[in-house]
Amino acid sequence: MFNQISEKQMHYVRWILTIGWAVLIGSLFYDPLTTQLTDSQNVQSPFHIQPECIHFQGACIHPSPYDMGARIFWGMVIPSAIVLLLLFGHEVWRRICPLSFIAQLPRALGLQHKRLTIKSTGEFVYEPVKVSKDSWLGRNYLYLQFSLLFLGLNIRLLCVNSDCLALGLYLVSTILLAMAVNYWYGGKSWCHYVCPMAPVQMIYTGPRGLLGSKAHQAKNNLTQSMCRIVDEKDKEKSACVGCKSTCLDIDIEKSYWEELHQPDKKLLYYGYFGLVIGFYLYFFLYSGSLDFFATGAWNETSQMETLFNPGFYIANHIIPIPKLVAVPLTLATSTGLSYVIGLQIEKTYKRITKSSNKTQVQRRIFSALTQVQHRILTTFSFLSFNALFFLGIYPSLSWLSYPVKQAFTWLVVIASAAWFYRTLKRSTEQYTRESRVNSLRRSLNQLAIDFPKVLEGRSLEELEADEVYILGTILPDLLQDKELLEEALEQKDADFSSQRETLENISQAIELTRCDLLRKPEITIPEPPAPAPTQGELYSVLNLELVQQEYLYLDALLAELLGPIGPPLLRHTALQASNIQDLVQRLNPHIPLPQLAEFQRRTSPLLQQSKVQPEGKKYLGLAAKV
Repeated sequence: MFNQISEKQMHYVRWILTIGWAVLIGSLFYDPLTTQLTDSQNVQSPFHIQPECIHFQGACIHPSPYDMGARIFWGMVIPSAIVLLLLFGHEVWRRICPLSFIAQLPRALGLQHKRLTIKSTGEFVYEPVKVSKDSWLGRNYLYLQFSLLFLGLNIRLLCVNSDCLALGLYLVSTILLAMAVNYWYGGKSWCHYVCPMAPVQMIYTGPRGLLGSKAHQAKNNLTQSMCRIVDEKDKEKSACVGCKSTCLDIDIEKSYWEELHQPDKKLLYYGYFGLVIGFYLYFFLYSGSLDFFATGAWNETSQMETLFNPGFYIANHIIPIPKLVAVPLTLATSTGLSYVIGLQIEKTYKRITKSSNKTQVQRRIFSALTQVQHRILTTFSFLSFNALFFLGIYPSLSWLSYPVKQAFTWLVVIASAAWFYRTLKRSTEQYTRESRVNSLRRSLNQLAIDFPKVLEGRSLEELEADEVYILGTILPDLLQDKELLEEALEQKDADFSSQRETLENISQAIELTRCDLLRKPEITIPEPPAPAPTQGELYSVLNLELVQQEYLYLDALLAELLGPIGPPLLRHTALQASNIQDLVQRLNPHIPLPQLAEFQRRTSPLLQQSKVQPEGKKYLGLAAKV
């Protein structure tokens, strides 16, 4: 989607945002205009101060007009960036971020730090320095970024939340630090390894933003927010220098699944939720008023003078703990509690999952635990976003009219719910299948098959990823077994002729060119067939009707659980099975985890009646044996 916007257009957007940010920073040092917007007499301004007093530590304080630079940055710019991350993912923000743009200034001016290296050809060249994957920074960058985020929120509460001069110095220092990092290391090293906003991007994007693109299914090499330049022929090409091995600018979902089980990821997701709660809770613990954050916090314009004032006011009592100590104490406690609770939830959930999957192979158990980890992280991301919105963003929207405020709130709620619903269902198996779609389509196009005719007018390009995966996986085997089946049907053996009608019914169910792979009909699940009275009756020639009944039961069951890919999966697996028990066991690894328990429950009657099976009988590949 947005990754297809040309680099020239994004370059103009970056310049506009950078100039705007520079003006905002300048206003933090000198602002003759916005103070008038907060004057209580200026009732035309949506930002004018209300005449009511603000309750602060038991006292009633009347606010005075203030410069709006800090409020614009903390109350409008940062929340807008966070909502943007959830909606469009990191790929938009990483291409327009003013700080990332300014941090590339050393490279743009030709001042990039380089060191002499020897290529495999023996040639000596100067190349930008890269952060080694095995270096301390390469192994611990998430810990560093989360620590800087924790430190930054402490600094905000103590010094720069409403003090414009202090905030201006803070932002200028951050810009200089970003430029220094990108001077010393090549690529987007600041963004990948140091920037405290990067963990927030990971949390609110997850595998992909709500409207983000799928890099693993892209048809060109310039994916998502990948570094790119425009050459002399006015064509875009990659400018990647390989500053990070699993780069989220290239494919964030690949990076997400590969790093899912790392301990620093757990600290990031579990701890961040507590950090958000603790940050906004402190405004209440500090003032004793729920309205202080939205009304009086911006009026505290000399924060440096309050560092040693009482930091808590609880139950109408001042707690004599300096604010300098109270702030980190509150944030550390809330972060630590959230982290411990997250670990305990994860431990319990994984123990239950292991218990319910103890009969599965090791690969299936690991897949189930991966899905558990993903669901917990996704849930914490969803909770963190909504806590941030309703505790921090929503109270600061008082300058909007009521209808606009409510419309914006509902938009955010619906968007976060949609992101949560879609992300919760993602799995590493689904990502792997989707990654193979383009190569499978190319392979299928080489077959001499009229796919629009077979698929009722739909081309391979119109199929969903799961449909292409199933088709590309089972088609070769189905074509081979189809030939065996037709051979068997042409035989004139007398014993076989009595079974011909039943076998033709089964062959029509298996034959690819006569089945509808993609249409999901109205399905009525028949009851599982009752066990036959005796073994002789069960395996008589007449019992072929029972075989067909069992097949149709499984066919309808998989269609209900898996949709249009269920019946083709059954046909492919049935040709390899020797009996119904073998068939069900072969199907188990292909059933997604959410449907696995239901599949096992509803196939248990079939397993009970197939405990004894004559040797040499082929169950649904029967035609190949006759």
